[in-house]
Amino acid sequence: MPTKAANYRTTKRNSRSIGLKRGAQMKFTQLESERLIYRKFSMDDYPVVYSWFNNPENMKYRTDEPKTEAEVNDYINGSIKNAEAKSCSNYEFAAQLKGENKLIGSATLINVPTNPEIGWMVHRDYWKNGYGTEIGKTLLRFCFQYLNLRRVIAACNARNIGSYKIMERIGMRREGHFVKAQSGNSVLNYEWCDQYLYAMLQEEWV
Repeated sequence: MPTKAANYRTTKRNSRSIGLKRGAQMKFTQLESERLIYRKFSMDDYPVVYSWFNNPENMKYRTDEPKTEAEVNDYINGSIKNAEAKSCSNYEFAAQLKGENKLIGSATLINVPTNPEIGWMVHRDYWKNGYGTEIGKTLLRFCFQYLNLRRVIAACNARNIGSYKIMERIGMRREGHFVKAQSGNSVLNYEWCDQYLYAMLQEEWV
């Protein structure tokens, strides 16, 4: 079990002083927000993770296909391996409800520190409860306050209104609109779709 959750109550003014120094090893750290705990995945999470990766509604706007049992197994094992690495550059957090031991989704930060990108997955059963926004805000705090990153991006299928609304709600700005740049999966009949790119600089973070 990871150590005590990171405390993000430090003010923005002080955030740069606590960020990791250039070249420092970036360890996986358990996070916490108002309603959620962000921890390492374990193989015990398999049934829930499979239920969202195999759900057409959850996978509708992704480029990859709904996942098989073997692919979900590989995803969890890869997430565990990344979390246990000496220096972590790709973070996959299991998002769990506080006090209920219920896994509701995931929080992702990849390509650290070269081109950091955040993302999230919320199980269909927990949509429209504000969890995506809560996850997004937590990831930005982690990026700017703990890791001291300069810039963070997020991208989505332009048809995924719920996803880009979260990006706007957490303060990110749309930097790009790429026309027919993303191939849909079988759920969207492999149609070419537009893609939105959002970003935020550390100095823009509030």
